[in-house]
Amino acid sequence: MKGVKIERIKMHQDARGKVFEPLTLKILASNKIRNVHVATIQPAGVRGNHRHREAIERIIFSGEIRLVVQDSRGRQEHYEFRSGECVRVTISPGIAHALVNIGKKDTFIVCFVDRSSAEDKKERVPLISEIGHI
Repeated sequence: MKGVKIERIKMHQDARGKVFEPLTLKILASNKIRNVHVATIQPAGVRGNHRHREAIERIIFSGEIRLVVQDSRGRQEHYEFRSGECVRVTISPGIAHALVNIGKKDTFIVCFVDRSSAEDKKERVPLISEIGHI
C-alpha cells in the first residue's frame, strides 16, 4: 500500500542471543526522531488502532504479528509476520494502523516518531476489535 514501507531487518545471532540495528544511518542522520517508545503486546492483544495526521511512525518488532493498515479511502491490507523475523514498518501520515499479537508469547514493539507526543495529532480508528478479534 502506498504510504506503508515494510523492511526485513537483518539479525545477527550467536550463543548469547540476537542483535539488530533498528534504524538506518540515513534515518538517524535526518535528526527527525522526536519520540521513542517501547510497548509489549500480550497474545491476542492489539496496539495502534489509530492514524497520525502529520507524523511518520517507524515501528520495529520481532514476533508473530498481524499488521492491518488502511488508507484514507478505507482500503485495507493485512500482513502477517512469523517468529524469528525482525521487521521495520514505516507508516506515513494519514495511514491507519493496528498490530495484533497472533502468537502465544508476549512480543514487543519499538516506535520512533518524528513528532513529540505534545505535537502529534492522533485519531483513533477501530481497525480491529480489541476483544475477540482472532
